[in-house]
Amino acid sequence: MLLLIAALSEEVSGILRAADFESVPSPDGIIAYRSKSDQGTRTLDTGIVLTGTGRDRATSATRWAFDEFTPSAMMSIGFGGGTLDTLQPGDLVLGTRLFRLDGSPFYWDSDQLGDPLIPDRTLLGAARNAVEVAGIDFELGPIINLPSIAKTAGMKRWIGQELHGACVDMESFVVCEVAADEGVPFMALRAIIDPVETDLPDLVGQIGQEPSGGRVVPAMKHLARNPFEIATLVRLGRAAARARRSLTGLYLELAGEAGATHGLPLPEYATEGAS
Repeated sequence: MLLLIAALSEEVSGILRAADFESVPSPDGIIAYRSKSDQGTRTLDTGIVLTGTGRDRATSATRWAFDEFTPSAMMSIGFGGGTLDTLQPGDLVLGTRLFRLDGSPFYWDSDQLGDPLIPDRTLLGAARNAVEVAGIDFELGPIINLPSIAKTAGMKRWIGQELHGACVDMESFVVCEVAADEGVPFMALRAIIDPVETDLPDLVGQIGQEPSGGRVVPAMKHLARNPFEIATLVRLGRAAARARRSLTGLYLELAGEAGATHGLPLPEYATEGAS
């Protein structure tokens, strides 16, 4: 089984609509799905677990997911912030190395990055093949895990220039760390929602951590206080839609020939008699 770990439902809603999944009972604060078997079709056996935002939630939910699904491969997926000028909304970053930063940004430097987690080459190759076949723009590079959202263009640009990261997120390192501890092949990828030149509104840091999202009410309250930011929120909404389409396109290719070519774990009912 391939296990996909994401933080929020909006990151995988396109995948859930495009493929056939069913809900899996899970503890409070975690949402889980599993692909339905369809006899005679080449379907990638997949589990999806939504952890909510933040490192602590991501770590505990991922540990539960490994006990529940016992995957043979794992991908950390979701949205991220771009740190390179070449990346635009909807582009994918395939992580070649995963780093973690802790503490205050005032003390960040390259010495704090520590040893990276190195993704599995087979998974990375499958993902690269999938995005090339799907025609999705992508970048190979390091993903840097932060303790909080990088809301300013200055911070993202500094990370790209000084730490050589391709994008930033909040969960990928700790999710993949669990996979490494379990001895399961892993990789991380992020779909860009805010490019390097974008300053994010304060609303982004005020939204709850639950995996179901629940962004509409906070957004309406924020707009009531800050009506001049409506254009920014509309642009973010469009960028999120592009990022979601890219993640969906990647998965659909992985579930087909791109995944089969690279030996991803197709279930028995799909591999028997397959050409």
